[in-house]
Amino acid sequence: MNLLICKEEWRIGNSNRFSVNDPQRIEHIFKILNKRPGDRLKAGLLDKSLGLLKIEEIGPKALIGTYKPILIPKPRFPEVHLLIAVNRPPTVRKILQLAGTWGVTTIRFFLSKNARKEYLTSPIWTRNEIESELVEGMEQGKNIFLPKVRWDFEKRTGAVLEETLSAGEFGFRWILDRKGDSPSKITRERKSHAEFRMDSPLKILAAIGPESGFIKSEIDFWKEKEFQTVHLSSRVLRTETAVAFLLARLEESELFLER
Repeated sequence: MNLLICKEEWRIGNSNRFSVNDPQRIEHIFKILNKRPGDRLKAGLLDKSLGLLKIEEIGPKALIGTYKPILIPKPRFPEVHLLIAVNRPPTVRKILQLAGTWGVTTIRFFLSKNARKEYLTSPIWTRNEIESELVEGMEQGKNIFLPKVRWDFEKRTGAVLEETLSAGEFGFRWILDRKGDSPSKITRERKSHAEFRMDSPLKILAAIGPESGFIKSEIDFWKEKEFQTVHLSSRVLRTETAVAFLLARLEESELFLER
């Protein structure tokens, strides 16, 4: 834990005092971080600010402290929105943690044609489980912005995509595929067009398949919807590794500098 994420429901009355009642977090703060009453802890108020929490009391069942905001960070640039086919539950957990660490804006899970429906019985598909994985990643990456996650396993891929596209304009639409071009090549070609602007916030929408990948008809569908195929490695990657590679490439600021 590099940052304690404080939630509004932990706030005591209308004060800046918070009560943390998660035994795992308390144990980590006490035994691993070696914090005691009077010590300060890096903290963040969910979706609002970064600051410090001064510990007043700490026990096995509760930690009480006063939070002092210091700065209001900016969300990630570019905005990243992910459309991800259903994967194995352990893979989904890793993806959620990565999304929280990096600061992905939205994730929407959907059923692709060769996704395995038995994965839908996992407890990961509950709001509490999803938020827990996201927050764990956020506390690792010192990110206060909670990704918005949706899952709808009744709607077809086309309906899911149309709903996503109706939410705003995307500067880039990508589908991960080993036969595609590199992110640097795609952005370089786009920047060569006179009418293209790296608007802020620049939004990227990326579609990622299940473990076995999208089948050809699905790739054709994404291409018809103006998605460009993107490859990240010459190797065959696990889904969570592909997500990590994608987010790492998007750290490269020169990809999105004006020409």
